[in-house]
Order: sequence, then structure tokens, then C-alpha cells
Amino acid sequence: MTLALALTSATATFFLVAARVAGMAVTAPFWGSSYIPTMVRVALVFFLALILTPGLHAASAMTTGLLLPVGVVVQFLLGTLMGLILAVFLSAFGMAGQIITYQLGVGLAVAAEPGLLSEGSFLSEWQTLLATLVFVMGGGPELLVTALHASFRAISINALVVPGSSLGFVVGLFQTALEIALLIAAPLVMTGLIVNLSVGVLSRAFPQINAYFFALPINFGLSLLLFVAILPLLFTVMPTIWQEAWTDVSRLLAIWGGRHP
Repeated sequence: MTLALALTSATATFFLVAARVAGMAVTAPFWGSSYIPTMVRVALVFFLALILTPGLHAASAMTTGLLLPVGVVVQFLLGTLMGLILAVFLSAFGMAGQIITYQLGVGLAVAAEPGLLSEGSFLSEWQTLLATLVFVMGGGPELLVTALHASFRAISINALVVPGSSLGFVVGLFQTALEIALLIAAPLVMTGLIVNLSVGVLSRAFPQINAYFFALPINFGLSLLLFVAILPLLFTVMPTIWQEAWTDVSRLLAIWGGRHP
């Protein structure tokens, strides 16, 4: 009986740990990308759960009744919140690319984004892939494992409620992501504004000029040159943004641990 109870407790612990890992694997950058085959992600969740389970113990109450299914759902939501913080910062780069695309006047050139299972502009896909590359080169996958390990110290696997303050914290990050997207796209937006104003003044002086067809190639050419010029700067800015993202992950863990972020 004791052995059977121990095995049941160990199984419950594994399922709870795997649920939190799966939540992060669904939403976190790189792990949650469809560029990673589904079976590889399933294997990743399984092996990470095996590695993280030792030293953790599910309460005996988790092995009976409906507490285990509820606990699994809560753990999945906790992992999802952790990955969502990083996904929000990744989406900022995609939004910046979309803004730049509309500024270039090629917003109707929409392509499929297999990594996001959606449609978007070519610059949006480029910015997202570039940010993902910087994330991986900066040790993002390894830091995800570290954050998962720290999360089990911050909030127990026996938790049955998601802290409400953490939900508000994650939702508030969407405003931060929008601000980052606007800052990244600001140089090209200002360039387009200057070009459009200049062409507008010129069209008033020479009404026979078609302002739209005159401004389009100039706007596109200058914006493209500026984008190439600031590309090295993006490689400097992106690690800083990812560092801020990891700081917010630490703040979320502080909230779970009952400390002020």
C-alpha cells in the first residue's frame, strides 16, 4: 500500500510539473514556434519534466478526487503566463515590422508566417526571425529552463489558484510591447512623414505632379536605405529588450513568491 501510494504521488508530481513545462512550451519564443516539430516539443516537455520532478512532491490530497485535474490546469496556466511574457516582447518586433511595412507603402504585400501560424508582412516576419535568433544566441532556451526551475521555488506545484496580481502584471506588458514597437519603427515613420510633407508642399507648387506616385518610390527608397543603416543598431537594441523581458519574468516570480516585483 505504501509503495502504491508513493508511486501515485510520484505520478501526480510528474503530471503537475509536465503541465507547467507544457504551458511554457506553448507560448515561449523558440519553444512555442511551429518551426519546432510538435513531436520534438512533446519530447522536450517529457524530458524536462523528468529532470525537474526530483525534489518536488505533490500533496497527498492531489492524488484523490478532482484536485489533480484542477492542479494540472493551474500549473499549465502558470507556465503559459511565464512564456507569454517573453512572447509579448517578441510580438513587439513583429508589430514594428508591420508598422514599417505600411510606412513603405507595401502593406498589401502579405505573406504567410509559418512560425506564428498567421499572415503578416515580409518585414514583420524578418523582424520576428531576427529577434528569435538573438534570443537563441543569448542563451534564451537555457534561461527558460532556469526560470522554470526557479518558478517551482516561487509557487508550489500544489497551487490550486493562479494569483490574480500576476494576470494584471502580464496584461500590463502589452502596453510596454506597443511602446517598444513604436520606438523601433519611429525612425522610418518620421522619414516617411518628412517625405510626404515635402511632396505635399511640392504638389501645391506644381499641381500637375501626381503626389502619390511621386512620393511612393522616394519614400520606399529612403526608408529602405534607412532600415539597412539602422540594422546594426537593432543587434545592439534587441539584447537589451530581451534582458528587460527576463527582468519581467523575475518580477512575475517575485509576485508568485509573495514579494513586491
